[in-house]
Amino acid sequence: MATMNAVVMQDGALSVQQMPLPEPQAGQVLVRSLACGICGSDLHITRHTGEVFDFYRKLGVMPDSLDNHTPLLLGHEFCAEIVSYGPATEKNLPIGSRVTSVPILLSQNGAGVGVTPGLSGAYSEYFILDEALLLPVPDNVPAEAAALAEPLAVGLHSVNRSNIGAEDTALVVGCGPIGLAVISALKLRGIKNIVAADLQQDKLQIAQEFGATGSVNPAQQDEVALATEVAAGQRLVIFECVGLHTLIDGFVQRAPANATLVITGVHTAVSAINYAYATVKELDMRFSYYYQPEEFSECLNTIAAGKVPWQKLLTGKVGMDGVAQAFQQLLKPNPHIKVVIEPWRNGALESVG
Repeated sequence: MATMNAVVMQDGALSVQQMPLPEPQAGQVLVRSLACGICGSDLHITRHTGEVFDFYRKLGVMPDSLDNHTPLLLGHEFCAEIVSYGPATEKNLPIGSRVTSVPILLSQNGAGVGVTPGLSGAYSEYFILDEALLLPVPDNVPAEAAALAEPLAVGLHSVNRSNIGAEDTALVVGCGPIGLAVISALKLRGIKNIVAADLQQDKLQIAQEFGATGSVNPAQQDEVALATEVAAGQRLVIFECVGLHTLIDGFVQRAPANATLVITGVHTAVSAINYAYATVKELDMRFSYYYQPEEFSECLNTIAAGKVPWQKLLTGKVGMDGVAQAFQQLLKPNPHIKVVIEPWRNGALESVG
């Protein structure tokens, strides 16, 4: 049996193991991973494995027969190259073509690449994609840039879910990859007032380079009060991009009347929220999850056209054998925005840019 190297997450720990080389079935393509971003949801799954797996079982995407010790092959932000085609495929792209894709297998009932037990993710040397969802990567787009189309699409979808108007004010809380993606999408939409909030000054500076027109450190000033002042009676739209569920109740209590709160971070814990404040102020609460394929494609085109400073998102690269140590650093306060794994090599985490 042919095997490959893969980063395996089990019981909150990561290790490089030999795994069976996946075989493409009808409509599928075997690809070789060139670059894969480490996502905040990957860190969340690693830190809260039992909580996430319990949620999976309740959703029906993970059978009860699989317990919390089940291994998981992560990786859903990627650029890859075509190695071989399975049966019943069109073969429109030559072998060796660089591609990216929405990380979903429609051929396997919508299973998520890099988040579903039993599937190989892009932290592995090789994994499976659906031919029908492949997007060729333009020649002028480096592999690590193509891997950033996925988090940019998350931000774009969040902005689309908000229905924000040109005269509205945006408050983006959390200036990691998703927050910066939201800011980028807001700028491209022509939103005039974009307030960025983060505890790290360096991230606030980068947020301004992505399009933020104002910034605030919540440890020094009430970010909601400041954004409300900027809004000057127009609608305030708050984008939660931190992933801390304990923040949401504070936003509900402090938001002005008729504001919209868009939950973009990943939350699997039970939250306590006093909805009386939301009721009397007639707040709108919306939740954003993933994106549509056309939003993903739009973000790849945005990168290719040079409309987003993707280089400022990329702060580190790491080889396969350095992933476990990189996670240890990323699970603590750190200066990184986006670290990209290059599964075709070994090497410790190195800063770039």
